[in-house]
Amino acid sequence: MVNRAGRIVLVAVIVVFSVLSLFKPVSAAAYDVSGETVIEEQVSSGVLLRQIVQKTAEGPLKIIVLAVDLRDPYVRLKTLVGGSDGSFSETLTVREMAERSGAVAALNADFFHLTEGKHPLGMTVAEQKILSSPMQRGDYYSFALGRGGVPVIDLFNFTGEVVAPNGVSYFSLSGINKPAYSAVVDGKSVNSDVYSLHMYTPVWGPESRGVNDATGDIVELVVAGGKVQEVRYAKPPVTIPCDGYVLRGHGTAAAFLQDNFSVGDAVTVRYRVEPLNNEIQSAVGGQALLVENGRRVQTFSQNIRGKNARSAIGTSRDGGTLYLVAVEQSGNSRGVTQEELADFLVTRLGVWRALNLDGGGSTSLVVRPLGDFKPVLMNVPAKGSERKVPDALGVLSVAPPGTPSGLVVRGPLEVITGLPYRYRAGVYDNHFNPCAVDAAEVLWKVEEGAGTFNGDTLTAAAGGSIVVGAGAKGVTGRLVVRALGPEDMDALEAAPGHITLVPGGQVKLDVRLRGKDGRVWPLPAQFISWEGHENVGEIRAGVFYAAQELAAGMVTAAFQGLKASIRVEVAPPGRRFLWLEPEGISMQEGKFDVKIAPGVLSHSTPVTVETYLTPSDLPAGYIFLEGMAIRPVNSQASGAYCLVRWSMEGQDSSRVVFFLRDADGRWIAQPTTGSGADPVVARVYGLGEFAAAVREGKIQEPGDIAGHWSRQAVNMLMTRDVVHGFPDGTFRPDAAVTRAQFAAILANALGWGEAEGIVLPFRDRIPEWAAPGIRAAVARGVIAGYPDGRFLPDRMITRAEMAALMDRALKLEEGECPVFNDSKAIPRWAEPAVRRAGAAGLMKGADGFFRPLATATRGETAALILKSLGYYTRW
Repeated sequence: MVNRAGRIVLVAVIVVFSVLSLFKPVSAAAYDVSGETVIEEQVSSGVLLRQIVQKTAEGPLKIIVLAVDLRDPYVRLKTLVGGSDGSFSETLTVREMAERSGAVAALNADFFHLTEGKHPLGMTVAEQKILSSPMQRGDYYSFALGRGGVPVIDLFNFTGEVVAPNGVSYFSLSGINKPAYSAVVDGKSVNSDVYSLHMYTPVWGPESRGVNDATGDIVELVVAGGKVQEVRYAKPPVTIPCDGYVLRGHGTAAAFLQDNFSVGDAVTVRYRVEPLNNEIQSAVGGQALLVENGRRVQTFSQNIRGKNARSAIGTSRDGGTLYLVAVEQSGNSRGVTQEELADFLVTRLGVWRALNLDGGGSTSLVVRPLGDFKPVLMNVPAKGSERKVPDALGVLSVAPPGTPSGLVVRGPLEVITGLPYRYRAGVYDNHFNPCAVDAAEVLWKVEEGAGTFNGDTLTAAAGGSIVVGAGAKGVTGRLVVRALGPEDMDALEAAPGHITLVPGGQVKLDVRLRGKDGRVWPLPAQFISWEGHENVGEIRAGVFYAAQELAAGMVTAAFQGLKASIRVEVAPPGRRFLWLEPEGISMQEGKFDVKIAPGVLSHSTPVTVETYLTPSDLPAGYIFLEGMAIRPVNSQASGAYCLVRWSMEGQDSSRVVFFLRDADGRWIAQPTTGSGADPVVARVYGLGEFAAAVREGKIQEPGDIAGHWSRQAVNMLMTRDVVHGFPDGTFRPDAAVTRAQFAAILANALGWGEAEGIVLPFRDRIPEWAAPGIRAAVARGVIAGYPDGRFLPDRMITRAEMAALMDRALKLEEGECPVFNDSKAIPRWAEPAVRRAGAAGLMKGADGFFRPLATATRGETAALILKSLGYYTRW
């Protein structure tokens, strides 16, 4: 971004290293950086923000740096505290403190007490007033800003005394507004309260500390207007006077207060902080010194181990620049060790002296973006949300209102085509402070790329780069936006992926785009179109509302050519659905095994499955054995078929036939095989209600098949009503078969139901008894007749014709076929069918000859049909 004066105020710099070490090899804390991105932005006059993202072997690392020019006449530092009255009575997030004070930036400061209210452990000075004194120990450093804006990072000392009314007796004052901590006296760690005297002002909070279990021998002196108001021994907390304080002593300090003070006595308190004393303008406490004289401190006085979120403050060698630093530790940033942080401050920033501040979950660096009025958090908090803290160091701008100097466009850097995105413009003056601008004043336009603006809302029309332009108050700004189109997307995803609800139930739907790079983007509900939900419920504003009755199906979300489907089941408790897939399925229900082959179904089909008791309307001559129903919920699943296997118990399986109830309620026999004690297997045309039934009684075996090679096949087919004998009690196995007879037998064997509405296209007369079978064969493309338009029903069928019809009826597969001695006699039109029928083992010929032009006999037909049923029902 370049303003009218030509100064660069917003810079993005990308630097890529080949695998180089960021730090010198002598540093044990060094880590390798293979590349980094640096984004700089002016915050206000004298304040520059730098965001650094490094690529390391352990993942990305984000470090935010605020460089503050202390010599800039418009820069001020201010200690911020949580209480609106300038006390520690309340804690706030750093962002809340900065917003309330008008700071352009702020960083969390001191470590604080967790068990006795959130009070800072170190020194805190605001506007030359000591809010809390330094600790009585030699390893916690502080930052202070002295007179003339000189920064100091040092160990600060607190000394003081309380003088008795006699003017002679006195007792050392250990601190102001201090919680209990581990002090160091004569090289030993002791409780800071023991034998000590402390002062508590209204900055501490509304009440004094009172007595506690650890140190019961407590005397508190309540002072207001410089005089004693009350002497309290071993009592609970007391209100701290707004114009006074409470002196709290233990042991010898308690005795001093009791022995020397009475109500009404004047109290004299003297104290000082070194170095600087009353020259301190602002100050915050910290912990270990990280950098001294431009080098990392070799042994830290305190060290919090591990790669964590960190906060630090440092100064340049000349004292003219102050650095506020925050290291993010999140899913997108690895964090750093204390050593790594110190090395970064030295190597990358040239810091001369630096102090470690409270880090971890407290790390918060907030900055007011250029052109904006409110600060925002620059780092992702380590604990997921901003932590409330007692104090922070704020940076303020005291520049007077200036003239509009530049404009910054804020908004998404990536957009999805077809979706609306809002943008905003921030105008700043010549001191880089924001200028008020009404949204209606801003003129928006697409300078390059495919997209349109409606007010401040951009909708991209195609993928690619879009340059967004804005103008207001005589200044302009631009932002380059990347539009992601369908070509950048891999899939649409919908959740939940499977919905199970009771009638009338509801569930929220979430749909998101997944890009080819693996990233995901949630989609607003109003931009998603839904398909297929009409039978199962309705979708309103991204919420699915289930139907009021039993239903199942698929609902599909669609966006820009991408689709994602969700299974939906609506049923009262205890009811269930089974989903039949295009990939095929095998299942068991009671004594039934059911198999649906891959490719039978074109889409996922929900069904209900149940066994049932005897029906009352089976065809005459059959006794019901067991039944099962597979009912599609929403449709009849056109063209579906399944294989059903049923295990016999004490029945001859050759006498069992499977029936399927058709749409008109009639029971239609299905192709069924099985003999003796073998399981019965049937190919069932359709999904619905089917039954296993046994034929009553035994058939009368035709007398002329005794001893004939086709006897077994004939008997088995007659048992299942596939073929029939003649009225004179014969079967005539060696008699020729006409084309009409074969069509009728084939239709009967394969369970082809009546093909209603089919008009036979043949110009010759078809016998009435053969018409149903021929119509069924014509409807399935098995029979087409001769080129002259005749069917020739009484013509004897040849073995070649029979092979062609079976090939079409069973859709035979290619395989290894025997080589016939008379292969040259096979008509060319019949060669593929003969080859496939031979490979399937349906037609083998005799003595190496196929005899394609020979007339087929009734015995041969029975054998062929029985083999075909075995092929057709193969499990």
